[in-house]
Amino acid sequence: MERSQNNNNLRKQHKLMRDSIATFDRQFLSQQIVISLKALLESDFERANIFLCFYPFGSEVDVLLLYKHLLDKGKELYFPVSDKENHQLIFRRVSNLSTDFHLGAYDIMEPNDDLPVYNNDGATVVFTPGLVFDTNLNRLGYGAGYYDRFFHQNSDVTKIGLCFNSQINNEIIPEEHDVPMDIIVTDRRILRRKGYDIN
Repeated sequence: MERSQNNNNLRKQHKLMRDSIATFDRQFLSQQIVISLKALLESDFERANIFLCFYPFGSEVDVLLLYKHLLDKGKELYFPVSDKENHQLIFRRVSNLSTDFHLGAYDIMEPNDDLPVYNNDGATVVFTPGLVFDTNLNRLGYGAGYYDRFFHQNSDVTKIGLCFNSQINNEIIPEEHDVPMDIIVTDRRILRRKGYDIN
């Protein structure tokens, strides 16, 4: 109970902190993340073709410009649909960032229902949102466990957490079901999981 309470307190604290970042500053910091992420993908993931993305919600990191860049390069982009009944994510392929979405669960933009479903048939990079991360690459999301369930079912994907540097906090107490990231990209640095090697 103490571990869970600690993590819930961190969630609330960092949600308020992230929400307090001015819009202009958040846009600037997001641009810095896009720059670092582009360089990382070009140096380490040039051959990667499948990317699972998230549509920025509220005060989350906004990397829509990166998504447009990847689409222009002919990459496959998939975005999540929240299956609230089964607490699972279903990713659908998006080719147009303007017309392929509708307002879905939790008031987050989701891909339209008629778009192709991701079936894990190739090397995949997953851009992962979160409220709190630490230097051991642990992650706290919103607490519903959607991404952790997906990662347990798709353990071969490369997990890249995206966050503002102010979201790094080493007070996280990992729980058994939590899945760490392989890489975290912030506006100031790139963290890699110890022992992680790109295939």
